[in-house]
Amino acid sequence: MDSSDLPILKTPDPTVNKTINGRRILLRGFTEADESPAIAFVNSAGGQLVQSLQAADLVIIGPSGADKVATLARQRQLRVVDWSDLESPGAAESVTASSPLAERSAIEITPDFVRILDVVVPRTGDMPSDGPEADRFANLCLDEPFLRAARAVALGVVERMPTALEGTTAASKTTAVLWLAHLLGQPVLRLNLNGQTDTGELIGRYVPTRGGEDWDLASLAALGPRLRKETRALLDEALAAQRPLTWAERTFIAARERFQERTWRFAEGVIPQALRSGAWVLLDELNLAEPQVIERLNPVLETPSTLLMSEGDHTRWGPGGLPVHPEFRLFATLNPAEYSGRSILSPAFRDRWLQWYFAHAPGEAEYVAQLRFLIEGVHPKFQVGRVCYQAMPGKPLLPELAEVPRIEDYLSMIACFHFAMASAGGEGGRASSLGRGRRERYVFTRRSLEACARLWASMRRRFPEACPRSQLASVLTTVYLNRLSPGADRKAAIGLAEVAGLPLEEGE
Repeated sequence: MDSSDLPILKTPDPTVNKTINGRRILLRGFTEADESPAIAFVNSAGGQLVQSLQAADLVIIGPSGADKVATLARQRQLRVVDWSDLESPGAAESVTASSPLAERSAIEITPDFVRILDVVVPRTGDMPSDGPEADRFANLCLDEPFLRAARAVALGVVERMPTALEGTTAASKTTAVLWLAHLLGQPVLRLNLNGQTDTGELIGRYVPTRGGEDWDLASLAALGPRLRKETRALLDEALAAQRPLTWAERTFIAARERFQERTWRFAEGVIPQALRSGAWVLLDELNLAEPQVIERLNPVLETPSTLLMSEGDHTRWGPGGLPVHPEFRLFATLNPAEYSGRSILSPAFRDRWLQWYFAHAPGEAEYVAQLRFLIEGVHPKFQVGRVCYQAMPGKPLLPELAEVPRIEDYLSMIACFHFAMASAGGEGGRASSLGRGRRERYVFTRRSLEACARLWASMRRRFPEACPRSQLASVLTTVYLNRLSPGADRKAAIGLAEVAGLPLEEGE
């Protein structure tokens, strides 16, 4: 579509912008004729349109009125405003602004660079193409929250900034780093931190070795006459077969030749390995490790990176020591400190992460887009500033569901229900209404949603003549209801499904 075909949006006045910007907006009481300008108006003011009360935090009532929706919204303590109160002079006309929106592909991949939104990452050409495999990203929906997180990673690469991605579970923080590494063919050393992590995993430690396990057989065989006959025979046999010596053979040779065995060696951790090779380091669950352990990274986080390996032979990296590979980068992911078991990071440590990005949890619109991508292979379109971005379509992964009658309605209902369940479980920092008596909260993420779609598609492949609504009821029970404690939590989930218009059977 040519950019000239897009609507020109009026810029709302500042008071309207403050009312709508950043909010999830539900429109009700609009006719088909006057809904289009209202949608354009909300988008231009920075609002996000949703399709249910569970997902909304502001309801706009149109000229036709919607008393029942307004009453329900007020009962939920949502703000309700009339469309007429938001209209600035000529706002409903929807088209008088200065410049049209431009359309652009969300990503661009060439032999010379990779572009994520507006950030261009040059390819160096001297790194091996052994990054993460492509198969793990086949189900990745390139929506706005994910691409904004990937943009932050790209900016960290270009500007050489240590980058931390903070956000809720399954906000695609780790995936954003690995996906960009895949596009660039960049190797990544990934380390999951926990309360038992020590500096040895990061920097290195001495480890025991078995005698002779690091022998160079060709160099040893070159000693020739200095070795005993039995030793030469074993070496010649191993070299001819192009195999290493067995433990028994190494032990025999060491005893016959009276070699002094080395029983300990220094094994480098992920940081010196990456400093030397130019790999990226990804530290997952950063705030699960003890603060005194991760603060060992402080000199590595500085510009330029430095490191004195006091755990080993005191090798020095950085100015005055070994050179740091120019492609070395450091990334971290973490959940908010409110999650159980997380450490409070010191201000000095946080300050050294020059880019600290909060990855936003997906909303109802992103859940619909994820389902549509799995079924149709189409990525969603979204607006950043005056540019509309959309990634090129991919291959549908679950085409069986495209044949289900009213599938678009089902997608909206499933996304509405999933968002309600995730919110009730406390996703995005919301107060949890499910599992209040449990020590661990319920978690419903993109993985749950994808599992739901894949299980439904599998049923359609095996039993195409069966009732799709009954199959969906079984799927929702399996993925959502059976995860809940019997009693109040299950009843609440059934109620949320009914509100969304979905069937849900009582589990076993």
